[in-house]
Amino acid sequence: MKNLKQPRYVLGIDPSGNFFEGKGITGWCVFDIIEDKVVKCGSICASHAKSQEAYWWAHVVLINNMFNKYKAEGIVVSMEDYVLYARQAKAQINSGMETSQLIGIIKIHCWIKGIALYMRTASHVKRRWTDNILCNKGYIRKDRSSFFADCKAKVLCEHERDAIRHALHCATFELGKEKKHND
Repeated sequence: MKNLKQPRYVLGIDPSGNFFEGKGITGWCVFDIIEDKVVKCGSICASHAKSQEAYWWAHVVLINNMFNKYKAEGIVVSMEDYVLYARQAKAQINSGMETSQLIGIIKIHCWIKGIALYMRTASHVKRRWTDNILCNKGYIRKDRSSFFADCKAKVLCEHERDAIRHALHCATFELGKEKKHND
């Protein structure tokens, strides 16, 4: 059954499934559409997990925790989709394609839980939401640190900034944040 209520929150995720191939870092953030601000952010580090499965499971736990915390007001997940571009194909020879596997886990988990999932390529949001735009709109500071209390003005890693881009893009174009503000 489709929920017709406009969600208030977007959980943005910039996934990196790389456990064996470089110890990945997944960035995440919670964006409040009504307040037009990032309220939480963080990262999941493969180097902190004892196994690939434990690292991937941490993503499921994150989604469950944020869903349970924000479900009364509505939350959706917005994340990067993985596309293998021709210019990168040679570098991926013999790769286990760990990020693609993690994305599959997140997709099926959202489907099972009934959480709406919005996806798009990294290049799509990086072109639209540069660091300068994020700064000018007040989502991050010029030094790439946060404006929100939850992170105590820490410098955001690239993956956390990318998660903000995905959440903001979803809120603005896929959920119609600007339309909602004009109603």
